[in-house]
Amino acid sequence: MNAAEVFDTLGLEYQRAWSHQPALHGTLAWFAATQPSGSRVLDIGCGTGVPVASTLAKAGMKVTGIDVSPVMVDIATTQVPDAAFHRIDVRDFESPDGSWDVICAVFSLLQMSQAEIVQVLGRVSAWLRPGGHFFLATVPIDVERITLPWMGQEIEVSSFSEEGFEKHLADVGLRVVRRSRPVFTPSFPGATPEESLHLVCQRS
Repeated sequence: MNAAEVFDTLGLEYQRAWSHQPALHGTLAWFAATQPSGSRVLDIGCGTGVPVASTLAKAGMKVTGIDVSPVMVDIATTQVPDAAFHRIDVRDFESPDGSWDVICAVFSLLQMSQAEIVQVLGRVSAWLRPGGHFFLATVPIDVERITLPWMGQEIEVSSFSEEGFEKHLADVGLRVVRRSRPVFTPSFPGATPEESLHLVCQRS
């Protein structure tokens, strides 16, 4: 199944399983406390809009969410009326250079190839204003298009190790300013603890 099909199927079930991650909420609270009201935010792979878009919109930021899943876009539009949501793949999304203050990609780069991830990181850097921030949450494993069971479905995943991500981020002018490796158990039958990688970067 492609990413759109996976998340169309999951809908609100994904939010119930994953949205209450303490580390994620901690990073969003940091953004809410440090970024001025009116900051322009792009949420890549916005899902249901909760908690990323909802938290940052509540803090007075101008949030735009994009997602490949029409079901997720519809749910997000209903749940977060103060933000704007569009059905589009980040690989097809166009935006002027320097047009965003904050860009978030919370577990949304996993279902593409390593080469596509690197390409997206480069585009993110260009889209950020100098001094702007990129928040990446992902899984720190160096894999290329492996198939894994996940929430009752099979998904194809690519990613990099923490060191790999740091190199690729540095190559496009993004410097890591906050990092953590939180462990979280989603609220889903049979779920086990999963380690993730959270990196907040600043465009130099």
